[in-house]
Amino acid sequence: MSSPTHSPEFIRHIAETYFDDLPGYMVDILGMKPADWQARVGESIMRNKRTAISAAHGVGKTGLAAAAIHWFAATRPTFAIRATANTDTQLQKILWRELAKVNGRAVNGDWFKWEGSTFTRFGDVRAQATAVPNNENNPGAFAGVHEEHVLFVFDEAAEIPNNIWEVSNGAMTTDGARWLAISNPRRSEGFFYHAVFGDYAARRPEDVNKPGKWTPFIIKATDSPFVGATYADDMLAAYKSVDDDRYRVQVLGLPPRSDPSQFISRELVDAAMTRRVEMFPRWRLILGVDVGRGDRSVILPRRGRKVLDAIRIIQGSRTTDFARRIADEIRFYRDEHGLEPEVIIEELGMGVGVVETLEDMGFGEHVWGINTGNPSTEPDLHRNLRAQMWDEGRQWLEGDVEMPNEPQFRADLLSIRQKPSGGNGVLTLESKDDMRRRRLPSPDVGDAWALTFAVPFDLLPEKRDRYHDLYGEPSPGGSWMSN
Repeated sequence: MSSPTHSPEFIRHIAETYFDDLPGYMVDILGMKPADWQARVGESIMRNKRTAISAAHGVGKTGLAAAAIHWFAATRPTFAIRATANTDTQLQKILWRELAKVNGRAVNGDWFKWEGSTFTRFGDVRAQATAVPNNENNPGAFAGVHEEHVLFVFDEAAEIPNNIWEVSNGAMTTDGARWLAISNPRRSEGFFYHAVFGDYAARRPEDVNKPGKWTPFIIKATDSPFVGATYADDMLAAYKSVDDDRYRVQVLGLPPRSDPSQFISRELVDAAMTRRVEMFPRWRLILGVDVGRGDRSVILPRRGRKVLDAIRIIQGSRTTDFARRIADEIRFYRDEHGLEPEVIIEELGMGVGVVETLEDMGFGEHVWGINTGNPSTEPDLHRNLRAQMWDEGRQWLEGDVEMPNEPQFRADLLSIRQKPSGGNGVLTLESKDDMRRRRLPSPDVGDAWALTFAVPFDLLPEKRDRYHDLYGEPSPGGSWMSN
């Protein structure tokens, strides 16, 4: 005798009643009692193409992900579902096993065949969910998904490589496509971080429908009835402060303030980009120049404790054209503001030609070519000159300094990682090749900033106490150009 749940009427009832009602499906069909936050997220999944959840431990995020897969598979005529996670264990032992548990309780559980990596409705491969291990070296496993109704589910998404996200984005072309990313926020970078806290997050209602924007949710432990009543207090007792990164991640659903390997903290950068400081007459003008090996070069001006709000990012210049652009900047500061810039250029690749051209133009006295791969002047502390000048910059940030709130500048400063010292205490920074392997762009603006510390023209007053009187008098008018 045929199961009543297989009748065309019942199948149509499920599709019509719950097509736009994930919370109702969780209650009526799956026998679940969704938390308020799960219901809110369920509404978002129905209405928005991309939903990202940064959550504390134990709030019920994997249960929601499994319910979303089951709901989508039951209410769409044909579909493609791809589920993945940060590790095979998380995918197979946690998410996929949770889907089996959810199906075991479902009123319509006999519609589906659960297997180790597939979840198929009525034996139809056109109505199948697939568990796909993420492999940074094989992003093509997420390509070629072409259906009106597509669902991607990324579990512990903070640790899924960026190229998997980029390939998956190609399937989000139809109105019926949906993407759910859930994670404990263990990292302060990467695609998931930007989907919730950064550039990809929809901050205002009108942003939701903009291309590539995500609807973000932050779920604290105290937002979930599934978390024990004393959990937050227990974690506070263990970690001593709500500002401890472990408390932030595990209880507040917030990312760490900095990754352990992150060289410059977000707090230092954000403080400098918020602060305002006075200009003093002795502060020298230094132009740090990063000559792009690709299509972008940077001129960054710094006077003492201020990076001036006049960063120049130049696209696609030839060597001679870029040298002339630097010459124009020098003349501008000389003629308009009576300042004699010291120009520090990374003398590698195209930079060699730029230095030589400026010397031929008569600017050689104030142009300094620097090979950042050369040994540090403090070899017991720094691997090379690049590490030394970035370290000088970090120490500068710990003082009373000011920088413009420029997004690319901020991103560059936060992107640099330091490598393990091997026990000798020598600071080593990741190379640009290392960053490319992490699919990050070259930190051109950050390198131009770091170059301003390569030659000690303007030691801060605490290092030159006998000149304190010259630092004690602000420039007339307080302008960053005043001298």
